[in-house]
Amino acid sequence: MSTSSVSDIPHEVDLLVVGSGAGGLTAALTGSLSGLSVLVVEHLAEIGGTSARSSGTVWVPDNHFMQDGAFAGDRQRAETYLEALVGDRGSREMWQRFLDAAPEMIKALAPAGVAFAPGLTAVDYRQDLPGAGMGGRPLYPQEFDGRRLGSDFERLAAPLRELMLFGGLMVTRPEAEKLLKADQSLSAFWLGARLIVRFLVDRFHHSRGTRLVLGNALVARLLFALQTRQVPVLTRVQVDRLTSEGERLTSAEVQIEGRSHAISARKGVILAGGGFPASPELREVHLPKPVAAHTPASEGCDGSTIKLAQAAGAMLGPDTLDNGQWFPSSLLMRDDCSIAVFPHIVLDRAKPGCIAVDQTGNRFVNEAVSYHEFVRGMYRAHAKAPAIPAWLIATRGFVARYGLGVIRPRTPLLGKYIRSGYLKTGKSVAALAAEIKVPEEALEATIARFNRFAATGKDTDFRRGENAYERGNGDPQHGPNPSLGPLDKGPWCAVALHPTPLGTSRGIAIDPDARALGADGQPIPGLYVVGNDAQSVFGGEYPGAGGQLGQAMTFGWLAARHAAGHAFKRQEG
Repeated sequence: MSTSSVSDIPHEVDLLVVGSGAGGLTAALTGSLSGLSVLVVEHLAEIGGTSARSSGTVWVPDNHFMQDGAFAGDRQRAETYLEALVGDRGSREMWQRFLDAAPEMIKALAPAGVAFAPGLTAVDYRQDLPGAGMGGRPLYPQEFDGRRLGSDFERLAAPLRELMLFGGLMVTRPEAEKLLKADQSLSAFWLGARLIVRFLVDRFHHSRGTRLVLGNALVARLLFALQTRQVPVLTRVQVDRLTSEGERLTSAEVQIEGRSHAISARKGVILAGGGFPASPELREVHLPKPVAAHTPASEGCDGSTIKLAQAAGAMLGPDTLDNGQWFPSSLLMRDDCSIAVFPHIVLDRAKPGCIAVDQTGNRFVNEAVSYHEFVRGMYRAHAKAPAIPAWLIATRGFVARYGLGVIRPRTPLLGKYIRSGYLKTGKSVAALAAEIKVPEEALEATIARFNRFAATGKDTDFRRGENAYERGNGDPQHGPNPSLGPLDKGPWCAVALHPTPLGTSRGIAIDPDARALGADGQPIPGLYVVGNDAQSVFGGEYPGAGGQLGQAMTFGWLAARHAAGHAFKRQEG
């Protein structure tokens, strides 16, 4: 599995999977567990796509961890939630199939070593809707030792550099929060010592740390399970065309090392290329204006697999609200002149003592809503006043305590961020306003009004910090509202926030078994589409942490089962 050359490619397999993210690898593993011969091909040099740089969380309502205690009976609540969230923007049949199959998928993969732990305190994003979960639905991949992958560890796509310590050490969010107390807590000190020693040892033999968490752990577990079953995952393989005999799709033409090769797929082809967030052409066609110029997604998510499906006769699903799955991100020019697209997920926006303003100096959104809804708020506001980019504003004290974008908490010197243009600063509100080119009086009035809200704990403009999701991402040691704190003492700091698509929600229309649908609405035999290549079963809405990976893995599992002749049927009762 460690090399990819013409000699590695078989002429015939049962199942060909195109794409190596969580959806594609789940399909490949499921196919192998079902007795099929399987080949995975990836057009990049690395394995894992956007999944490998994600949190790795998988949203699965009514999973087996929830069967007892406070979360028992979650299925009905989840139906209520998705009915309210999706409405007429998506097919009820499709999200019902997701609810049916997702818990079974998780149980089916566990014996192969794809292990999760429940996020018992991770609440759903839309707490304003009936049925929103109060924990248990998000599942976190368990830590994995990357050394078990052997030489394939170096083919595993790395997380974003700015999300690792020392450029190569992965930590989870709870670990990061604990490490900040290493000078106050003996257990936190020893955690840091253990992680650093392990990392230093790793660096003698590897390009980065081999203790894997988050999305890297999820992809590594799937990859290791495929290794164990001797399923090849070949990289640098470009699929040029899908071919059919009669109505059935039967093979693919690929290129590797500049040479063409035909692969027959007896049971079918599964496309799992990750949608089109990295395609400037398709972003221009399908995403709202002004069109996002950057993405934190893998560069391999370029829509090429969607184009393959369309060339084979498959049709796109309807427009969703904005066809994107969104992060607000700040942009940093690295020393090598590449651009770091840093997603502002939960580490700063919801903490007490920061605000987001448009280019008129006014707040325009509840800063603590989910990343997806925050960007939607940017686009709504931009229709009335310039809000793209927006500015996330805080004091120097806030940055020291919580960090700001790529700037970590307790960073003593900010000069390099200021010199790069990433961070704007001012000794007064007026000076900052001049730096970011917003009206001074408006910004001063906005901050004064917000400070009055912070004093009472009530944001009467946007209701920030009034639900469990927002409070959970705030500071539990701050009151009366863990998400509201004053901006009352400079110096002042700001970073620009841009809408960036993590994924896309418009894709190939599929049926409940993930079969691609043709223009006549009928399945195309032998062609399956999963993940962000497929139309979002949630109609482009984002229910909670892991909503994208939950869909991708579930329909990857369903597709492979159907291809193997074991189409899923819901167990009643």
